[in-house]
Amino acid sequence: MRDAAHYRDMLNRNPNASVGFTLAAAAVYTAKYGICEAEQHSTPEFREIALSLKRKYGETLTADEVREEMDHEPPANNRAPQGC
Repeated sequence: MRDAAHYRDMLNRNPNASVGFTLAAAAVYTAKYGICEAEQHSTPEFREIALSLKRKYGETLTADEVREEMDHEPPANNRAPQGC
């Protein structure tokens, strides 16, 4: 299961990696909603996060930028959007 801990661990193991905005959106989505699997990628909430990140950073983010975006979201408390 891909939760926020999964993405934080991945970022910690690869601190110098460039992260595509779609992967970054998945990480931010988990911070907001708890989990992000492939089926969530087609939700309006995921699209909004992805497009916002792309507008702000372009195609790629640093690991630190992804962490910072995740930290802006309050901890997930099973707040999955309707339909998930």
